[in-house]
Amino acid sequence: MSMKFTKSLFWCLGAAACAGLFITVVARASSAETSTQMKKQGNMEITERYGDTLVIAQKATHQVFSHKKHIIGVGLDCDACHPDIFQKKRGAARAAGDYTMKSLEKGKYCGACHNGDEAFGVTDKKDCITCHGSNMQPPTKIVWKKPNKAAFDHQAHVEDVGLECVDCHDKIFTMKIGAAAAHGDFTMASFKKGRYCGACHNGDDAFDAQTQCDSCHFVPTKRIIFTKPVKTVVFDHKIHVGKAKILCETCHKDVFVMGSGVLSGLETFRSDDPVAKRKHLEELHEKLCGTCHNSDQAFGFQTRCTVCHIGVKGLKLMQARAGKSDAPEQAGH
Repeated sequence: MSMKFTKSLFWCLGAAACAGLFITVVARASSAETSTQMKKQGNMEITERYGDTLVIAQKATHQVFSHKKHIIGVGLDCDACHPDIFQKKRGAARAAGDYTMKSLEKGKYCGACHNGDEAFGVTDKKDCITCHGSNMQPPTKIVWKKPNKAAFDHQAHVEDVGLECVDCHDKIFTMKIGAAAAHGDFTMASFKKGRYCGACHNGDDAFDAQTQCDSCHFVPTKRIIFTKPVKTVVFDHKIHVGKAKILCETCHKDVFVMGSGVLSGLETFRSDDPVAKRKHLEELHEKLCGTCHNSDQAFGFQTRCTVCHIGVKGLKLMQARAGKSDAPEQAGH
């Protein structure tokens, strides 16, 4: 064998080995990339492999159900549940409208097996944590901060009134903290249409949501300073609610929207005519504070102006006296 042929053979074998190594590395990298992509897909995760079979776990959004525990652990077949107990379609049980603990207690859905004989029952509170991740005891009180600060007392509704969880969840409220506020329509206007709290607080089943405001809402403790449409106008809830004993709905039903600094239905007014300006201000006062400050129920709005209109200097003096911790709340509109 000549030296030239030996060198050619050596380079060919070397090139073939490198190509094989490259293909192996690329294949492994591609496999690893595919595996990573599958693990990152949505909220699913590959937990185990049985040959070509993958066990994919999907993080539950509400209740927790493990196919692995029921099929591999307990030894159930798919047709033990599908399609007689559960349709083989995601969300079908919830869409049926009766996927509740009451239905489970009657032997439907999970309750077909979880009856206390074949598997643990659905009525013992110590077993709640198995599926729900907690003991499912409602918080004593929920306090919403948006769109306005308001409180809900579970104890008053469940123990005192005798309501059950299913009366509100999930048809009226999703059993998830913050879900109602996140929708953007958790407002008194929605209540008036019979949504959320308004489903019961309609004046027939329970007091109208448009009344008894302080049952749920907190009376502001800081004075409010309006900067529009007129600068530095002060309003103090303590004087009106605390001393004068005025009900919240006296103002917040028709006169003022219950939102800090909100004056609805007002258009920007501009005029160089002093007569037109005065007329506009009189109309504005009559529509707002003047509904009570009419010299009959309270002092007239055309008298004692400086009680409310404190001016820029008055605001600075008030802020200095109050200090930062008790500074009045600024209202831009």
